[in-house]
Amino acid sequence: MIGSIATPDVLAEGTASITGTETEDTGASTLSTESAVIPSDTPTEILNADGVGAPQIDGTAYALYDVQSGTFLLGSNVDTPLAPASITKVMTILLAFENLQMTDTITVKRDMYESIPDDYVRLGLVEGEEITVEDAIYCCLLISANDAAMALAITMGGSVEGFADMMNAKAVELGCTQTHFTNPYGYADPEHVTSAHDMALIMAAALQNEMYSKISTTANYTLPASNKYDKTRGLQNGNKFVSTTTYAYEYYIGGKTGFTDLSGHTIVAAARKDGTTLIGVVLGASSSNVRYEELIQLFNFGFDTYSTDIVSPEEFQNIKDSTINQIKSGIQNAGYALEITDVKTTLDSFCTTESTRSDGGYSCSIDLSSAVILSDKSVQVLELPLFHEYTDGSKDQVGVLTITICDAQSAETAAQAAAESAKPKESIGSILIKVGIVVLLLVILGLCLTVYIMMQREKNRRKNRQKPRVL
Repeated sequence: MIGSIATPDVLAEGTASITGTETEDTGASTLSTESAVIPSDTPTEILNADGVGAPQIDGTAYALYDVQSGTFLLGSNVDTPLAPASITKVMTILLAFENLQMTDTITVKRDMYESIPDDYVRLGLVEGEEITVEDAIYCCLLISANDAAMALAITMGGSVEGFADMMNAKAVELGCTQTHFTNPYGYADPEHVTSAHDMALIMAAALQNEMYSKISTTANYTLPASNKYDKTRGLQNGNKFVSTTTYAYEYYIGGKTGFTDLSGHTIVAAARKDGTTLIGVVLGASSSNVRYEELIQLFNFGFDTYSTDIVSPEEFQNIKDSTINQIKSGIQNAGYALEITDVKTTLDSFCTTESTRSDGGYSCSIDLSSAVILSDKSVQVLELPLFHEYTDGSKDQVGVLTITICDAQSAETAAQAAAESAKPKESIGSILIKVGIVVLLLVILGLCLTVYIMMQREKNRRKNRQKPRVL
């Protein structure tokens, strides 16, 4: 059903308004596994900010994140910068995926292991030893080998400091707001911090490479003998989601744990069910086991309580067309010399809400309360919010309909600019080709002239050559 939109009313001299709300019913949408654009605003918006009905989480901070819609479902202290410990390696591996080939070979140098404290986990790499990038990543994720992380980092960044710069640049790119990394493996440096919000974004980015899930869910892996170690080495995954039956979770698709005295017990993990991917982060937990127990509860609550719907342009098409017609009618009725010159619909890819609301379907609606048209303004832009509206009366904004209105002169200028920008622009490549053709023709012409001149000279020599005298 499409609700009515009130006929535009003249509010005051020189103004016109479109009032009312338009809705269109649609059923609940199916789920998709595509990733949404990751949000970067701070402070973080949390769908269930009060944690109503959610399990209690032991830790200084935690977050539950829906990857598809980029929605933080639950959380506490999500923007608080805290020490992450070894979950730092998720960023190191993400950068390795982006900058190295899995088959690349790393030749180990002393600076890849000599600065690591003795009580930190190592594979036992030695100077001159060769290890592939893929094997180093297995070592990072299965046994949290800090020397393997350093080998990857220094190969990419040239030094710890250089790689830290790469990490922090990537964090900014992902929308992290509280992250400052100083090392690639999670050494307990007070200046080495991140947040539950930021770790969710980093984990989501790492999962875009299917190798992360494959490696981090591997129970056992055998390292081949190397040029410095003549035996194979067996690696057993230390993550209890994988290594135990007590904490096994059927929807688990990858993650990383960590611990230092400074950070406490940390974890970031992902789970996928029926096409929905959730990421859970816990920082500063009091014990190792509690991380797994409570993260499973958190995942189950997320899957049971929330639903993610696709937002499609098609479902707003009727509202868009009707709104345009109503605005045109309002301009005409008011006698304004104005016209619509541009219409743009900006929509989120997904919308996450409580399943109880989503299951009943929703209506698409638009808020026209701000649609005020000014007769004396040559260019004006209306930004009209678009919503999913549920049967309980609640609604979620999922986009904006932007309508640009101009007077005749501005409209003509805008049309000319649009026509000019629509003209195909000649690429640098095509220009270079044309220049090359001209140069080639000039070279050919020059060669022809040279040959002609040489032939003329030869002809003249023959003509002037004296015949031999006969005695």
